Amino acid sequence: MSKLAGIYYFDLRPTGASDEERISASLESTGRFKPLLYRRPGLIMGCGTSEPESSAGSACFTSPDDLHCTWDGRLDNAAVLRRQYEAEAGSSDSCLALETYRRDGAAGLLDIIGDWSLALWDPRLRSVLLASDYAGIRPLYYHHAPDRLLWSSSLSDLVRWTGINEIDEEFVALFLTQGYAAGHTPYRGIYPVPPGHAVICPHGTAGTRAFWELPTHRQIRYADDREDEEQLRILFRDSVAARSRTAGPVCAELSGGLDSSSIVCMANSLKTADPANYPDLFTFSYTCENSTDRKYREAVEEACTAQSIRFPLKDFPFVSAQQVGKAAPAWWEPRFLGISRRIAALGSTVIRAGHQGELIMGNVADDSGQVADYLQEYQFMQAAREAFAWSQNLRVPIYSILWRALRANCTAWSAPSIADSMCDRYGHIDSLSPAFRKRVVLSDHGCHREPGWQSAPPGRRRLFRSIGEMLSARVLQVPEPLQHISYAHPYAHRPLVEFMLGIPSRLVCRPGEPRRLMRRAFAGLLPPAVLRRKSKTAYSGAYRDALLPLAGELLRHTGDIRLVEFRYVDYGSFTDRLKRFTEGLDCNESQLRQLILLEFWLRRVGQDGDSMQDEAALTWIN
Repeated sequence: MSKLAGIYYFDLRPTGASDEERISASLESTGRFKPLLYRRPGLIMGCGTSEPESSAGSACFTSPDDLHCTWDGRLDNAAVLRRQYEAEAGSSDSCLALETYRRDGAAGLLDIIGDWSLALWDPRLRSVLLASDYAGIRPLYYHHAPDRLLWSSSLSDLVRWTGINEIDEEFVALFLTQGYAAGHTPYRGIYPVPPGHAVICPHGTAGTRAFWELPTHRQIRYADDREDEEQLRILFRDSVAARSRTAGPVCAELSGGLDSSSIVCMANSLKTADPANYPDLFTFSYTCENSTDRKYREAVEEACTAQSIRFPLKDFPFVSAQQVGKAAPAWWEPRFLGISRRIAALGSTVIRAGHQGELIMGNVADDSGQVADYLQEYQFMQAAREAFAWSQNLRVPIYSILWRALRANCTAWSAPSIADSMCDRYGHIDSLSPAFRKRVVLSDHGCHREPGWQSAPPGRRRLFRSIGEMLSARVLQVPEPLQHISYAHPYAHRPLVEFMLGIPSRLVCRPGEPRRLMRRAFAGLLPPAVLRRKSKTAYSGAYRDALLPLAGELLRHTGDIRLVEFRYVDYGSFTDRLKRFTEGLDCNESQLRQLILLEFWLRRVGQDGDSMQDEAALTWIN
């Protein structure tokens, strides 16, 4: 992986020695090779990489007419693009990415499949372009000032360089109410590049352009259901294979669930079929006492030749008071730091995870929205039979299912998404203070993704909405401690996602048959016990064990709560919910976790603030 950074003065003033020093110092931490810098009047673009400049995977490329691209990520369809552009066999990823832009501008970036971010200079337009793949997996941030544009793969670096330390209250409000803050970072004026978009900055202005949208109108129909199963197997195999291209061993998370188990079993199948061209495999399992995952995980380990490594969650907890994220609040930092150390010891640069599998593969108990699609097609008898089947399975009155289907057909309504259900029986209490609600007016800055889910077939709007929110929030973005490696998600492979979104929902999930298509397609791949599994281990106990000491600390020192000091939350509501949490009572725990995490992150920022401001005094502000 590479690390990107740069500065562009809109008036083309000469860049200074401090500019270059800052960029070089940031990039040198990436690998053993000297950072690669591209300089033009008013512009420095840099990338740090662990590969030599002459390698096929070079992270930067300059065309004969002086277009320049710096690249971070993995290009999955490089062979296809080389044939399409009649490019040389050794053409680098950055060269091919630049060619897509040359031919079709920002819209051409749609042709790039993989996990990537890039920065591109177009001298013809005197413009810098920043872009990320459709899921925003590789990080990229920017700050647009009146006279310049700064960007970096590292949020921490960009905060230091700009000297910005003002907390963005819109981020706080979104983080505490939705669990994520799409289009925002914790710092006012610093933004993430939106997934599937290009940020274009010509002549001092800044705008965004989408090159990928939710495929709400795409429909895929095969004459035989077995063709869907075969296509799913092919796309999944391609996805796992693309994330196995590395000189060292490959690591994969293994819980014993269908998603992680499928990845490990497919990797093992590829290794068995062609041992000379596929790397060794290690599995990482996160264990806790009395977990129901154990027997399923052991079934996969017995069926595969991978070497297994355990990470006890008591040693790598959900959160700790001193490990709450660096530049932004984040969960699981102790675990990610442990993974980083173990991957380095193994000589690996790749770890694969099963994130997004549940959503894409139809692991839902209630997909009764399928009834709405039959109504839309005027298949009233089939709609009635479908509603009856879901009614029997869910044990709810049939009229409620038919009413929801009718409402979805007559309006743009959809059932509540995951982000709308962050509450328990204690209600929607979030403890935000009335004054904070009044002074924070959420803007549309950075919320570039239109609600395209509304144009989806009525029975699939909830799925498209959930996916759209997940992508906007960049929840698949590589965690900060793992940004130097490829933290890959086979279920986020774009051709696979677009295929699963295009086929009829009745193939994916049926009443009492979640993951219907997945189970059929992977019948010969997974151990029988895993294939039949319908249970899922919840980490609620691990969450609670990690959060109880933090909640106790807050209750012992209620006069030192930063969230109250900054008037973000109401003192009485927050402390009452903390007491209920420690007593095991309803308290809207999922949202309370966000409050606790942000509280301890604000304390950490306060502790680190002096050193950050000292460093900021030497930045590019002048």
